[in-house]
Amino acid sequence: MKTLCISILFACIAPFCFAQSNYQDIIYLKNGSVIRGTVIEQVPNQSLKIETVDRNVFVYKMDEIEKMTKEVVEQTNRQTNKQPTEQRRIAYQSSPNSGYKGIIDLGYSAGVGNYGIDRVNWNFINGVQINPHFAVGLGFGLRYFCSNGSDVLFIPIFADFRVNFTDNDVSPYFALDAGYSLGKEGGPLLSPAFGMSIKGPGKSAFLFGIGYEVQKVSYRHYTNRINSGALSLKLGVTF
Repeated sequence: MKTLCISILFACIAPFCFAQSNYQDIIYLKNGSVIRGTVIEQVPNQSLKIETVDRNVFVYKMDEIEKMTKEVVEQTNRQTNKQPTEQRRIAYQSSPNSGYKGIIDLGYSAGVGNYGIDRVNWNFINGVQINPHFAVGLGFGLRYFCSNGSDVLFIPIFADFRVNFTDNDVSPYFALDAGYSLGKEGGPLLSPAFGMSIKGPGKSAFLFGIGYEVQKVSYRHYTNRINSGALSLKLGVTF
């Protein structure tokens, strides 16, 4: 009888004996997100790294964080199925991170070479930020050729590829536009550019770039289309 009572008592208190109280870190982001897990690395006044219960690791800049707290969580002493370290997925979250990326830029191109023609440029690009460094998109715009007796308007449609070389608030970037300009005298278009991206409010950024644009056009008395080159200065904004 005594043995039976002890067994019953042990069965009643066992769950409480094997339960243990742990603390978890809670990060409240300025964008409204709440992340729970364990802070595994912190660089004072710069960034911190937190690992969630599903073994994902996120990195946040300190200026993205509203506040940090801790709370008590109950965990049982049962063995859990954890993924091996080499299978952990690491996701880096910063601004910009991923999702829609819109770009508007305006510029002026000065013709160079034998067939250079000055032109005014305007572009609107709908794109996707794949990660903090790489984005792709589709764009359209206007090209007004306005020198050497030209008075021609084109509507270019193009693919846009962009690379940010760093994930800092100020970052150099490379962009490449390739497509076709619609119009009676239009043709293929290619426009590489280098510049600087300066982070603005939220996901926005200001762009300052220089590039070279080649547009195949019909030109004056030439029977065949010629490649008209120009050096470009561009100012833009992302959102």
